[in-house]
Amino acid sequence: MNTPTGTRRGLAATGSALLLATTLLTLNACRPEGAAAIGKRIEAKWEARQLLVVGDGQTGIVRIFHTRAAPVLIGELRAPGRASVRDIRIDEAHGRIWVLGETAVYLHDARSGSLIRRIPASAAAATQRLELETSGALRLLAEDGTVLARVEPTGFSVEPLRLAGS
Repeated sequence: MNTPTGTRRGLAATGSALLLATTLLTLNACRPEGAAAIGKRIEAKWEARQLLVVGDGQTGIVRIFHTRAAPVLIGELRAPGRASVRDIRIDEAHGRIWVLGETAVYLHDARSGSLIRRIPASAAAATQRLELETSGALRLLAEDGTVLARVEPTGFSVEPLRLAGS
């Protein structure tokens, strides 16, 4: 009586292992070749609203997920001319989402997802990170943390900052 039961368990384990191996081979075949094909993913969390904002480094699309139980896609932020996303900041106090593209900073309304403004900035090409001030102004930072420019929160004008001696 134990022998047939052991055989069935053995067949079930073999079937599960075969299914796992087939799934892994299929997923491996779908994977892009080389590390260059894998895009960088930028994330920002809005804990109070249980939102996860994810930017695609290759397409320029920003997706918003609600994270209450399991992540559920609730919207996408798109902007004409934005081909990549390099950084994202959420201004909770003003209900805005700032997105750093290749040559500009894009400001979206957090509630509707609509594009409020595209702010061209000559410093955007050298900018690696964004940083929000408590006033709502946005700083464009270089890789070493140097402030390259500042975007005003009301008029959205860009103030390039000059370093001493330049």
